[in-house]
Amino acid sequence: MVLEILETASPGSRFPLERARDKDVGSNGLQNYSLGSNSHFSLALGTGKGGAKYPELILQSQLDREHQREVNLLLTATDGGTPPKSGTAQVRIVVLDANDNIPVFSREVYEVRVAENSPPEQLVVRVTAADPDEGSYGRVRYAFTQTSERSRQLFELNAATGEIRVSGNLDFEEVANHEMVVKATDGGGLSAHCKVHVEVLDVNDNAPEIALTSLTVSIPEDAPPRSVVALISVRDRDSGDNGRTECAIDGDLPFTMYTMSASPPGPSTASSASLGPSSPASQMGCPTARATSGARCARPTSGKKPTGLHR
Repeated sequence: MVLEILETASPGSRFPLERARDKDVGSNGLQNYSLGSNSHFSLALGTGKGGAKYPELILQSQLDREHQREVNLLLTATDGGTPPKSGTAQVRIVVLDANDNIPVFSREVYEVRVAENSPPEQLVVRVTAADPDEGSYGRVRYAFTQTSERSRQLFELNAATGEIRVSGNLDFEEVANHEMVVKATDGGGLSAHCKVHVEVLDVNDNAPEIALTSLTVSIPEDAPPRSVVALISVRDRDSGDNGRTECAIDGDLPFTMYTMSASPPGPSTASSASLGPSSPASQMGCPTARATSGARCARPTSGKKPTGLHR
């Protein structure tokens, strides 16, 4: 990991570092960062959207390129397991000579929203950094840094204009938030950073999926009401109202459906229902969907809960 920092950077300046990744969750997941002993930097933890922690270097004492051209640091990430496990990364600080001015972003943090069905080339946001120097020292170029490979695949940054555009297929169900760091560098090598938070908005792009998990081919004509004939499950990967489904039986049939179990609507919401001879439908839990073999599935047109079908 390489950072370029101006030798005239003021003590107290902060420099974000890339987050560590831990596939474990809970107490076994990533818990803390630490920084090896050095004379220039301390470590602080920032909190991004969703509560994710990321490390930041804080400059404690003035850098001097003529005295030390590079500073090498050791960053350690530790989980909460027993015994705890840790990983390390080398952080190389390249101390840059100063010119009169450094680029300054119009904002430290840009927060934007974009629909998951946004087409390629759609403008997401434009970051801008100004440098009052003349000539090449005043020309600013932009680049992603400390940004995940997945975010780089989905968003393209114009190095000259600072425009960030969609370059891949966004998917709310896959990644709902992207946190990126943009570096602005002038012709003299001076740089500044800003953060870009992109929230991907869910749209109704997933059709409900109906699965017949159990089926009785034939039943006696004197079967009592509420005898189970079939078990059906309904799943919709959209969230919120887009994930709420309602099903209906085609035709005038002596069967009704009632919910066996349900989950609040959200990504990968699934509900199960039973199909049986007509009787008052007894709701068990808070149903979000009802379905049957040969059923047609439709989006709800109101907030009403599904009701049973009667003979």
